[in-house]
Amino acid sequence: MDNYYVDLNHRELLVVSGIDSERFLQGQLSCDLSAISELDSCPGCLCDNKGRVIASFTLWKITEVFYLEMEAGVADFAEQHLKKYSVFYKTKIAIKNEVFNRIGLIGSEAQAYLIKHFAKIPSQANQIEASDGNYLRLADPVNLRFELWQDSTSPLSVQSKTDLDLAEGKLEDWRLLDQSIGLYRLQSEASALYTPQELNYDQLGHISFTKGCYTGQEIVARMHYRGKAKKRLYLLEISAESSPEKNMLIRTVENKPVGEIIDVAVLAKNKYQVLAIATESIKQALKVQNLNNSELTLIPSILLNE
Repeated sequence: MDNYYVDLNHRELLVVSGIDSERFLQGQLSCDLSAISELDSCPGCLCDNKGRVIASFTLWKITEVFYLEMEAGVADFAEQHLKKYSVFYKTKIAIKNEVFNRIGLIGSEAQAYLIKHFAKIPSQANQIEASDGNYLRLADPVNLRFELWQDSTSPLSVQSKTDLDLAEGKLEDWRLLDQSIGLYRLQSEASALYTPQELNYDQLGHISFTKGCYTGQEIVARMHYRGKAKKRLYLLEISAESSPEKNMLIRTVENKPVGEIIDVAVLAKNKYQVLAIATESIKQALKVQNLNNSELTLIPSILLNE
């Protein structure tokens, strides 16, 4: 299906507001808030003192309020961490998933539908345009994917018969496209397990290496400037009679472990697309532990490590 919409309300919204919010978040998040405008967005992450990722998110700035959108279950970790450091700032932090109705749209027909309702639609990644209670972000220029946020005043209905009847797609298809551009949206079970470099966030724009200090910055910067990440995120296609699972080890034909699977999506019957954190040895002949008769193919992506 080339043109469809998906419901994205399963994602959580951590809302940060108040006069000190930008100054506070600038000292906590990996992204540079001073570089984004009043109506803008950027990817980013929140790290602990060891430089490991507690949460990854897309940050939206709308009328001086910051909305950190992340996967279900992750916002609790982020909220608890941020509140430990917020006591000396005039800022409020709360999970408010209901503030916007959130929809993903993909394809040229979806774009044509949006053009009817926005004087201008975003043309660059992370750009946001606003119209009548609607906020539209270009999330993925490669696959022409948009994210539409609607507040309570929005008159727009994606399923409107008078404009365009977009079919509802599957979240699995949306996830496959995330994977195809090398994007892993941190899941709750992976909180504080990996560095930004292991998740390729340094290559995807989640990290600013020119802003001032933030929690975990020293360790993240040291790896960037003085060393090379021993492990990176890789995209693979697996053919197997049974589904691969998270935490399954990937091994060479000599049975040496080179990485582990962290995300799985279904391509077709007996075909799967996975993201794995691994060493460069993953480019050698491979097999998956506890997955008999599996065939693995390394998929090139836009990432610099491929």
